[in-house]
Amino acid sequence: MSPPRPAYLELRWDENWSYLRNRSYRTDYTDPLKYINLGRSGWYVSVGGESRTRYELFRNATFGSVPNTPNGFLIQRFLAHADFHLGSKVRVFVQLQSGLETGRLGGPRATDKDQFEIHQGFVDLSSSDDSKKAVTLRLGRQELEFGSGHYLSASEVFNVRRSFDGARVLWQTGRYTWNALAARPVELNPGVFDDSPDHTQTLWAAGIFGPNPLIAKSNVSLYYLGYSRRLGAFDKGTGRETRHTIGTRWWATRGTLDYNYEGLLQLGTFRNGDVRAFALAGETGVSRLNWRFSPRFALRADLASGDRNRTGQTLGTFNPLFPTTAYSGRIGLIGASNVVDVTPNARFRLHKRVYFLPETSFFWRQSKQDGIYSVLGTPLRTGRLSNARFVGTQASAPLQLTIDRHLTWTGVVTRFYSGAYLKQTPPGRSVTYFTTFLTYRF
Repeated sequence: MSPPRPAYLELRWDENWSYLRNRSYRTDYTDPLKYINLGRSGWYVSVGGESRTRYELFRNATFGSVPNTPNGFLIQRFLAHADFHLGSKVRVFVQLQSGLETGRLGGPRATDKDQFEIHQGFVDLSSSDDSKKAVTLRLGRQELEFGSGHYLSASEVFNVRRSFDGARVLWQTGRYTWNALAARPVELNPGVFDDSPDHTQTLWAAGIFGPNPLIAKSNVSLYYLGYSRRLGAFDKGTGRETRHTIGTRWWATRGTLDYNYEGLLQLGTFRNGDVRAFALAGETGVSRLNWRFSPRFALRADLASGDRNRTGQTLGTFNPLFPTTAYSGRIGLIGASNVVDVTPNARFRLHKRVYFLPETSFFWRQSKQDGIYSVLGTPLRTGRLSNARFVGTQASAPLQLTIDRHLTWTGVVTRFYSGAYLKQTPPGRSVTYFTTFLTYRF
């Protein structure tokens, strides 16, 4: 009997296809590419890729501050990688990326276009054949994720995925895994092979994750993220910024219950003052696999602090660093700064290959002295024109179809209803959004 076939992961470097060295386990037409013997024991290369074609249609994008594209627009992403294993101690991973945009009025957004680039290119050097004892040094361009990816992520939702140039150390002691890194984000440029490290930003971090010693059958991570940039922009103003983020994540699946909680404290400096900010994120779900449609019902809640004194020296706005769009779904309207949101959501398995995942989010400003921010952390609307706290309500209805092991289709309809704050901060129109995309992976 062949071992269970691994899934295609968002972090493609995390996949392991070594079991296919046994040719009798090869059952898919792409399997000859997943394990190519290089002629020496333990030497092989695994080849993979992705194509994603996505259509988007907005009405009143960014709450009406940019022109509508009447017939919508197309964004495409192509990824191809080769994962070389040169014995048990040396590994070379190379991934190319091309992001294209067609038909959008005003041209591509910041994360839409990157014609052809080396997205990842790193070398792993390990100290031991035993992965449970090895210390691994990773050097080069690489994707990074910490915690649940809310604050340091490769950003799968964006058309162009995020990567960093730097060094990372990973080692395991018993059941715990340690990480440490120093890196700069890769600056996206629209041409061919012209991306470079952004020398205005620096990231350094360390963390540990493994079984939670306080709660049985659960997991915990503790981490520190250091960040510096030459020019940070907030509703309060702009200036040099340094952040020290201390965070912890607790998560588990226990029977029908699952949970994922994360808390962060930020200290540091901004211009001539201090930074004092925080964030909380959590989701609790209950699954009923024996019910019709095998539903899961959950409640997600997030809080990220805002600035409470426009004229004071201390900055209270939380900086989400390098986040996903987890707070506002694929529409990506609201970022993780100065926000409180509550999101009831559900998952229904309509068919063995079809999932329906409705959710409704309610957004407020955490501080009425601060504005709201984009998913990239830039100021989106000032807090100076309104004393209202309620930002709006967002209803979303995603549908996902797994056609086969390689091909998936997703469709999403979202409506964002502007609340009092947006209506008092023009243009504050309600937003309608539709996207559909087809993804092929091998």
